[in-house]
Amino acid sequence: MHGWRRHSAPFRAVSGFGVTVLLSTVACSGATQSTTSDDSGDPLEGKTIEFVVPYEPGGGYDLYVRLMAPFLEKCLGTEVVPINEPGAGSLRATNQTAAAPGDGTRIQIYNAPGAIAAQIADIEGAKYDLKKFSWITRIAPGVDVLSVAADSEFKDFQDLIDADRPVRFVATGPGSNEYFDATVLSNVYGFRADMITGFEGSGEARAAVLKGDADAHIQSLDSALESIEAGDTRGLVVVDSRPNETVPDVPTVYDYEPVDESKRDTLDALVELVKTGRPVSGPPGLPENVLASLREGFRCVLTNKKFLAKARENQRPVDPLPGKDTSELVRKALEPSPAFARLVSESF
Repeated sequence: MHGWRRHSAPFRAVSGFGVTVLLSTVACSGATQSTTSDDSGDPLEGKTIEFVVPYEPGGGYDLYVRLMAPFLEKCLGTEVVPINEPGAGSLRATNQTAAAPGDGTRIQIYNAPGAIAAQIADIEGAKYDLKKFSWITRIAPGVDVLSVAADSEFKDFQDLIDADRPVRFVATGPGSNEYFDATVLSNVYGFRADMITGFEGSGEARAAVLKGDADAHIQSLDSALESIEAGDTRGLVVVDSRPNETVPDVPTVYDYEPVDESKRDTLDALVELVKTGRPVSGPPGLPENVLASLREGFRCVLTNKKFLAKARENQRPVDPLPGKDTSELVRKALEPSPAFARLVSESF
């Protein structure tokens, strides 16, 4: 396992992964300031919006942005330019968004569980407060799945819980969703977990599971789905509160009893963190009229039939949540119990 490291450890209803969101009016979050410009006309007219992806080109987040950009241009009547700003596991881009001018010309997509976990853990380099950001929408909630190789000795999640040896999990690195999911689940269900890290990406990590060099991998369902549908891997459990229509035979974490009742709150906190999913925000302090314009623009995109068809073709789930609700979801996730905060911190 060369290079790897082992550790002990209004919106209309839109179908995405089977969840629907009802009509909601555009509203402004507490992260806004009073409108300072003329209310007449569109405040973004004639401007160029940079739509930032905090990762290299080619991944799932990059695909979301490039699918949305041309539709967003039409909905807003302005130029939208996808920009990739990789670095420090998305911290570089998020720090730059935190310090950007509040004029609506810079917006960013997030792996919210990772960005929130970094803030909870108060890691060096996380120089932002997500509670202050101007949340525009959540494109889709997160749904993570724990999967194993098709020929794994673990036939179901209970087999894994009852393992008489440490279960070997793969992760791209400390602080990743894969890492803190495994850390929290091992604590909640009382099994031992060894973390193997140092992979260049999730594909390389999954390959280690398929070769038998590791036992399990937790990643987003949309990223794992192709391998599951091909029969290369099997989903054992989804980190969600209800079954997912994409993998209806895979049970949820709530189908298994925690090692003791005191762990149930920790499990709830993990599920709520994962649900923060893939939101979009502007910098802190966007004027109300600018934020309202961006929210309406994304409502226009995320209810567009042609866009939804393209998203389905590319296996990108879409289940939008309005900006005000997204802001509240992020706020709640940033107020964890001490026990959950400790587990998240141990994942870095």
